[in-house]
Formats: sequence, structure tokens, C-alpha cells
Amino acid sequence: MTKKQLITLVTFSLVISALAHGFFLYQWSEGHYMVGPNDGLSQMVPFKQMLYEQFTGGDFFYSYQFGLGGDVYSQLAYYFSVNLFFYLTVSVVFLLETFSVISEPDVLFWAQSAVFLSVIRMSFVIITTTFVFRYFTGKLVPSFVGAVFFATAAKYFQHVTYWEFFGDAFLWLPLLILGAEKVIRENRPGWLITATAVSFFDNFYFAYINGFFIVIYILLRWLLPLRKKELPKFSQIKVYIMAVLLGFGIGSAGFVPAVRSFLQNVRPPYTDEIPLIESTTNILYDSLYLMVPALFVLMLVLRPLYKNKNFRFFAVLGLIIIVLHYIPYAASFFNGLSAPQHRYEYLAAFAIGGAIASGLPELRRIKGKELLTGGAFTAVLYVLFLVTDHGLAWPDEWALLFLTWAGFTVLAAFATTRYGKKGFFFLIIGTITFQLLSMNMYQWDKLYTGGEVYKSSKDYITSEDYRGKEQRELIERTMKDAGFSRISWMADGRYNTPLIQDFYGTSAYSSILNGNLLNYYYHDLEIDMKKESVSRYAGFGDRANLHSLWQGDYFMYEKDSVKNVPYGFKPASESDNYIIYKNTNSLPFVQTSGTIYSEEDLEESHPLAREAAMIDGMVIEGANSTAASPPVRNNYIDSTEITTSGATYNNDTLHVQEKEGGIDLTLPDSVMNSDAEDIYVSFYLLNNDEEAPWFALYVNDFRTSRKSEDSIYKTDVNDITIRVPKEKEISIRMRKGEYTLKDLEVYAEDYQKLEEAAAKEKPGNVEIDDNHITIDSLDVDEKGYLSIPVPYEEGWSVKVDGEKRETVQANYAMTGTALKPGDEIVEFTYRPPYFDLLIILSLISAAASIGWLFIRRRKI
Repeated sequence: MTKKQLITLVTFSLVISALAHGFFLYQWSEGHYMVGPNDGLSQMVPFKQMLYEQFTGGDFFYSYQFGLGGDVYSQLAYYFSVNLFFYLTVSVVFLLETFSVISEPDVLFWAQSAVFLSVIRMSFVIITTTFVFRYFTGKLVPSFVGAVFFATAAKYFQHVTYWEFFGDAFLWLPLLILGAEKVIRENRPGWLITATAVSFFDNFYFAYINGFFIVIYILLRWLLPLRKKELPKFSQIKVYIMAVLLGFGIGSAGFVPAVRSFLQNVRPPYTDEIPLIESTTNILYDSLYLMVPALFVLMLVLRPLYKNKNFRFFAVLGLIIIVLHYIPYAASFFNGLSAPQHRYEYLAAFAIGGAIASGLPELRRIKGKELLTGGAFTAVLYVLFLVTDHGLAWPDEWALLFLTWAGFTVLAAFATTRYGKKGFFFLIIGTITFQLLSMNMYQWDKLYTGGEVYKSSKDYITSEDYRGKEQRELIERTMKDAGFSRISWMADGRYNTPLIQDFYGTSAYSSILNGNLLNYYYHDLEIDMKKESVSRYAGFGDRANLHSLWQGDYFMYEKDSVKNVPYGFKPASESDNYIIYKNTNSLPFVQTSGTIYSEEDLEESHPLAREAAMIDGMVIEGANSTAASPPVRNNYIDSTEITTSGATYNNDTLHVQEKEGGIDLTLPDSVMNSDAEDIYVSFYLLNNDEEAPWFALYVNDFRTSRKSEDSIYKTDVNDITIRVPKEKEISIRMRKGEYTLKDLEVYAEDYQKLEEAAAKEKPGNVEIDDNHITIDSLDVDEKGYLSIPVPYEEGWSVKVDGEKRETVQANYAMTGTALKPGDEIVEFTYRPPYFDLLIILSLISAAASIGWLFIRRRKI
């Protein structure tokens, strides 16, 4: 390729990419952004902001703002922490900020920049894929056209709008294909090593999808060879094995932490029945996942094109993925054998692009009669897909556009055979124009309107529902000297509000979280988060003991919705619309104790008894108990009167007959006359109607919600513990339906132990510097353990007075270590497990790759 051709390619790629984003570029000027209103604003934007601050501050591993604290390198590897395009973005943005071209980035900046970053990414995809297709066809213009159809596929816009990092799959797939072809055709594995390394490092999820696709690709290549002289299959296998191993070694520093984090995550297995075949969407007209262009449809029914080996191969490959689109098992398989998710259709888009790039040069040689037959078949297919789709009707805008496109394609193909090069360019310009028009309509109809992306606006982002000025000023003023104290607050129900509004919070939302924390919430303490859903945790169910243990010393409310304030929290500051309560029973960051309980001793204990053990002493996994006996809390259910309201309750089955109903628990006088402040009610609850939607559950003023049984986001955790302030009558309410309600328990809490612990002297001085925590002046006088309110993860190391010691899992989910008399200084440091070894492996693999390629080059 000449320099002039390269410049032309880059220019046209940028122009096509900008035109493909025309709708969102216009909306940007109107203050609406190419960011999904749910995951986009709740995850993509705040994660990018947090990681930008981390990376430019020199900390790549740990954040105390990510929920209760977490390894962002590993847990956010699914998103951006090892994302190469994001690394490039950070570098450019940092330079722009350094030279005062832009102001300091915030969440609004990342939302505003999304469409421009997408334009740049798509340009890279077009350029890269053009080179790859040109490797097959030897022709630049048809390769460019095929690359455009791949890069501007509907799946690209859906991915980038809702889950921006998904768009990078379009970047790396063509490189993997080129790597495989270089082996098959030239016995040169360098490209495959590079592409494999990039794929493994950049995103383990798409490395999985692309890996299986490459296997399908190679097997089909063996069945449908493209050249007479290709490397023998057995020789290919040997090269593949070596190249993939070396590529894996190079990319392991990103891949291994990501997979390890994924494996320790807690999410229930998908158990719903998966149908064999499912008609998901209309792929010729208005599919959200896969839009098959008219040019590919026409080419499929032109028999002479199959004489071209490249076209035949890509056409068959594309048809395989299109067929898989209708098989939910494929969507489950490509989603890691979990719930069916249509995230792999970009594979079909690549095959379609390859078929178009290969078939275009052959169109001029198609005879008129063959085109007439092919055009008739195309018309029949479009009419068939229209009349069988009851959601479409003439002259629906989608029907009008795509039928016109199909008609134009057939006519332009005739023009190609009659007018040669002029007709050929008429076909190219016209069909690209239709593709760009359809994708701009897709952005408007499927994403902006249907996907409610119109909600992602500057007005919303700067409002009190997202990043309100009043909220941030109140939090900053109240917590100015609060150290690492945490505040419970979520704006508009967004769990990552602490990242958005820049404070230490008690909630997080991510597909991958610390499994120890999730088990702590789900099972160990049965903390209700006021909304059942996987991938999230939030607050502590208004439970004072847990707030104190985790430095949850503040709670913010809207003034008109103050309910169930945790015990011991008193008003501290307020603004016009918000009020912050402060914990009067705050516990120190460092806890030490010689009173030790083993988890086994508390296995049969109620969560409230476990809270007491953590307040009175410390619960250590695998340790020998030094306490005389586990804490005991009385269950008052036998002396509690149970009555129904708008329901019947027999044999653990609650049948709510009215619009809302349930049971009432009337507490005994012994509880009402005691010093108890709060009541803890525990029970097992399951909606017996598997097809019923989610439902709200009320326990007095405490409201929570439960997912439907067919939701892929349900936790499968049905043991519930709710804390409410002490009242004579505790009401449990839900909507009409039939439920299993059993294992009712009632406990009372007076918080005497908490108040005693809060009054004790604060041990040691604490200094926190990124992933390093130093505690000095401990002056330990007894054998025991130390714990800090930092989630336990494999990767924490500890030194006590310079001596290495073992980290332990304390209080079910905290980080701790053993102490002995005389200990003074404790230092905790976090690095992702095996990170140093993985860096060494990456360097050794890179060196081995260079050496292997050099030796092979000399031999060849």
C-alpha cells in the first residue's frame, strides 16, 4: 500500500466512522450522550473516572472508594483496568489535562467523550479490518467496503452504548483471524502470538468468545481450503499450540487476575430451561443484535459467487453464526454456559464483511439472468421476513427503509454488470449510504428511544439525581475531617454513587465483586440490601453493629424520607433538602482482641449472635476459640402471637388474597418491657409462582424488593433478616399471591456491647497510602488478633515489626493478622495474587517469542 493510499484509507475511515455516529454526534450537541442510562451511567462512566484518577495517581491495584474497598485491577479487569484502548485513552486525556487543553476530567467529561472515543475506535476497526480483508482478496476498495460493514454493525453500537468496553472485541478479532491465516498460508506465527497476547490481556470474556470462534474458523478452513498450498494440518497444530502458549504467557498479567477474580465471585448458576430454538429478532429489518445487510443477502443467493473460495468460506461461516443466533444454547455457551446472552453476533458481522469484501469484485462477472434469479430470491426473502413479523407493517419506517435498500441493491448489481466500474462504485456508494442511514435509524429507534438513552443527558448528570451539587457540598462539608469513615448514600438508587460523587461509601455495583463480601451479605450476616440483585451490595440493612464495624459512621437521607435510622445515629448536618446522621457509637479503624471465636463455633448461631461475637471479640476463620462460649440471643417466636391480614397462613404457606397482605407479629411484654432498642425478624420467603414478577416486601417501614423466579439476576438467597425499631406489632406485607414463609425467628437487641466497645480506647495510629496501610504504636499486651475494616482478599500481605506474618480472614470478611505481646507496627500491603510472577512470566514469554521467531526466520 502506498503512502497516498494509506492516507486516503485513514481519511475515509474517519469520515465513515463520523457519519455512522451522525445521530449521536447531533445528540451530543443537544446535551445527550452515547451512554446507556443504566449500566452506562452506573458502571462505565464512574469506573472510567475512578480508574483515571487511580492510574494518573500511580495506583493501579486498589481503591477504598470501590464499595467497601477492593482490588480494582482484578475485579474491574472485565471492564477497563486492563483494557488497552482505555490505557491509550488515559494517556491522551492525561496529556491534554497536563497541557491545560482540557480541565480535570469528571463523570460528565467521560459521558461527553463517549461518542468521540467510539468514532476513533471504529476508525481503528475499519483500518485494521481493511488490511485483514485485503490479505484475503488483494483488493483495497472491496476490502474497505467489507470492513465498513463489519465496523458499523448494529452489535457495535449496542455494545459501545451500553457496555463500552465490549466494543473492543471488534478491534482484536480481525488480528486473531490474520494471525491464524499467517500460520496457514506462510507458516509465520508472529501475528498470532501478538493477537493472542492482546486478547488474553485485554478481556478474558472476549478472549473466551474469540478463542472458540477461532477454533470454528480453523476447522472450517480445513474443510474449505482457500489456497492450493497451505501448511499441513499437523504442522499447523504444532504452531498453534506454541503460539497460543507464548501469547498466553505474554497476556497472563491481565488474564490470570481477571479469571481468578471471576472464579471467586459469587453468582448462582443458571438453572432455567433453555429452549432448543428461539426466534429472537428479525435480522433483515429491526434486530437489536444482528442486522444482515441486503448486499450479503443478495450475494448468498448468487450461485456463481461460490466459485470464489474466499466468498464461499465467509458465506458459510456467516451462515453458521446466523443459525447459532436462533439457538439459545449458543448464546448460553458463548456466555460461559450461563444465561443466554446475545453478545457474540459481532462474529457474524465479521464473516458478513469478509463475504462482501470477497464477493464484490466478482459481481461484475455475474450474468443478467443469474442476477434476475438472485434478485427474485432476495425479494421473496424480504417479503417473507416482513409478513411473518407481526411487529412490522408497510409502510413502517423500518420496512420502507430495508425494502428500498434491498431493491436498490438488486438494481445497483445490474448496473454493475452493465456499466462496469461506474456501476460498481454506484453500488458501493449506495449500499454504504444505506448502511449508514440504517445504523443512524438504529441509534434513534433501538438505543436512544427504545433503550432510553435520551435519559443520559447533561441535565440529568448534573442533577440531584446523579451528581447533585447540593449533595456533594453537604457530604464534603460534613466529612471533611472524617478520615476513612464511610457514608451510606445512593442517589437515584445508583450503587456506585460513591464513585460518582467522590466519597467513601458502603455500596458497589459490578459484575465481579469480592466473593468473601458477597457471602458475608448473603449468608454469614444475612444483610438485606433493600433490593435483591446479584452484582451489588449496599449498606448494612440499617443495622448499627455492622455500620460501626465497617466505619459506616454517616448516613444521608432526603429530608422527606427519613425512616429506620440505625440505632445511635443522630442528626449532624443538613442542607435545604438533605440531612446527614452521625454514628455516636463509632468503632476505631483498628480492632484488637484476645477473645476469639471460630466460625465453626458460630455455625448454628443467628446473625445477631455473630454480630455480638464481632463486637465482643473477634471471629477468625480456622482459629481456635478462646471465648468461654458463643454469644446467645433469645428467639422470642414461641411467645410471639402470629395473626394474618388479608391472607391465610397454614403449613408454611402464605396465601395473600387481597391486593396486599401478610402476617402480623405481636411481641410479648417481656420484649416490650426490656431495654431492647431494635427487633430482628428472620424468615425464609419464596414466591411459589415461578412466572410472577418481582415484588416488594415490607416489614413495618423497612422496604425491600425480591426478584422474580425467572430473573437471571436473582440471588437464590431466600433466608432474610430484617431489622426494625422496636414496636409492639411487626407487620410483614407483600402483594397478592402464594408464598412459602417459614423458619420465623424474632430477636431483640439492646446494643449494650456496642456502646461498651465504642467507649474503649483507640488502639494504634493508622496511615493509609494507596495499597499500603501502616498501623503503629500498638503496644500489644496479650496474644490475639487484629482486624481492619478492609475486605479480605487473597493478595494482602502483612508484616509485624518487619516480620512477615500470615493474613487471616477476620469477622467473616475483614482483613486481619495474629498478634503477640510487644507488637508495635503492623504493615498491610496489597498486590494482586501472583502479580510479580505473572510479570516475570510475561517478560520471559515475550523474550521466548522473539527468540523463537528469530530461529524460525533463519531456518525458513
